[in-house]
Amino acid sequence: MFSSTQLDAYLERIGLARPKRPTADALVRIHRAHIDTFPYENIDIQLGRAIGLDEASLFDKLVLGGRGGFCFEQNGLLALALEAMGFTVRRLCGGVGHEHRGDEAWFNHLPLLVTLREGRYIADAGLGVGFRDPLPFQQGSHRVGPFNYGLWNIDGELWRCTVDPRVENLSFDFELDEHELGDFAAKCAELETSPESGFVNTLSVQQPRADHVLVLRARTVTVFDPKLPEGKSARVLDDAEAFAELLAAEFGLSLPERELAALWDRARAQHQRWKARRSSNAEPSLP
Repeated sequence: MFSSTQLDAYLERIGLARPKRPTADALVRIHRAHIDTFPYENIDIQLGRAIGLDEASLFDKLVLGGRGGFCFEQNGLLALALEAMGFTVRRLCGGVGHEHRGDEAWFNHLPLLVTLREGRYIADAGLGVGFRDPLPFQQGSHRVGPFNYGLWNIDGELWRCTVDPRVENLSFDFELDEHELGDFAAKCAELETSPESGFVNTLSVQQPRADHVLVLRARTVTVFDPKLPEGKSARVLDDAEAFAELLAAEFGLSLPERELAALWDRARAQHQRWKARRSSNAEPSLP
């Protein structure tokens, strides 16, 4: 759990005052502010830096360092902050793609179950294209902004969360047993180092907004918005200047020039590989 000083720094970073009580309204405000502040990103993985899941590493990187992170970091930080504010939080074992990939997917995601007097909620700041508001832990479809997310009981304590297919055909399964963040360390190490890992192969920066979802993958910027023709727009960044400007202006990520240059080089190479696969019909989707 964060110290009072750490919690104050976290709250200052997300622009909120400390709530008087752990209520559903407070949870919604914190969840939104966290997602609005910390973009989902895998920049450290792209730069070959190890991910630290201990409290000090999460605090230093995201709160003091002005960065975002991927699911273990995002929800690891959110859980620590919520607990320091008096919320009851359970860390759950999740599996993105478990529906199709089976048991190898377990522990590749870390959703949170928050128990309040008003009921239980699924909180998740680490999905990238996920829900900006926590979802009431009730079976059915839940509207968040212009998008629909689903919670479905599969069997006993096995549940599935689905993302609006207008954004991405994505789901994750989860079970209700309680875990510690350290239980995810092995899978985290695999995802940040394996040549088969999408986190290794493609630069990704994503953020759900109030009325759209913004996604950068390699050089491709996609806006998912039901108001747009075909529900989305996409463009390819032309140069390193546009790349740096997007990261700073849209995601609040101001990086050293050397890191920006290395990331841009990787993004260009990833885009070229995607174009080559696409031309051979081996990979029809965006990188």
